[in-house]
Amino acid sequence: MALETAMATETISEEVLGVIVTTLVDNQSAQSSFSSVHGLSLHIEVQFPGRSEAILMDTSGSAQVFRHNTQALNMDFANLRAVVISHFHHDHFGALEPALELIGHRDLVVYLPAHHDTIEHTLSELHVRSQVAEESKMIRSGVATTGSLGSARLKEQGLVINVESYGLVLLTGCAHPKVGPMIKSSKKVFPGRPLQAMIGGFHLKTEEEGIKVGELFVKEELRLVSPCHCTSKEAKAGIRSVVGEEAYRENGSGTSFTFQ
Repeated sequence: MALETAMATETISEEVLGVIVTTLVDNQSAQSSFSSVHGLSLHIEVQFPGRSEAILMDTSGSAQVFRHNTQALNMDFANLRAVVISHFHHDHFGALEPALELIGHRDLVVYLPAHHDTIEHTLSELHVRSQVAEESKMIRSGVATTGSLGSARLKEQGLVINVESYGLVLLTGCAHPKVGPMIKSSKKVFPGRPLQAMIGGFHLKTEEEGIKVGELFVKEELRLVSPCHCTSKEAKAGIRSVVGEEAYRENGSGTSFTFQ
């Protein structure tokens, strides 16, 4: 227990100077040069003192769209050290194998929210390391998974980054376990740090659902909210009406967010 506490303290104490979150794949495109498909993939560039490392969260289910958008962004995967699969729906992990081929190196770890025999077997054959992150896993200092949430039938994890001069940034795939529990789990990983931004799919359909979640964002005093993927237009409008124009950000393939 003492060792775990020491590790956690060391992890939180290292400065994460900034992070750039780029939406590689979404249901809609921010610009005509990017393709869209029902799915999600986020590229996270984490800036540490003297170095930067990248993390990929989900791959979408379309190898074609993933490849097109990474090429449109001139994406270089040389410093990519981790892939986080939020949950086992095809539109989030279906393009994992072709994405790994495009990444072109094996110096990385794939973090899974639960055991998945087929994926784990494929990764083993590709000589790619994997870890099941049922509990929160520190990927790098200041960067961690939330731990698996949800039912036994569908486990999901988020990714949380502790930016020293900003606060916590929470990324979600679909938020099937609901937005509230995912926020709560992210704040447990880095106690005492304020959650400032949330980006990803929120799995909301109606304007009423969006308003309710927007009220939660206001209560949490989030500075930036950017719903995408499985959040309907009506739900987005509901969120926007509550959090306001200053906090709300549109998303789509090719969109980037910088926190520092």
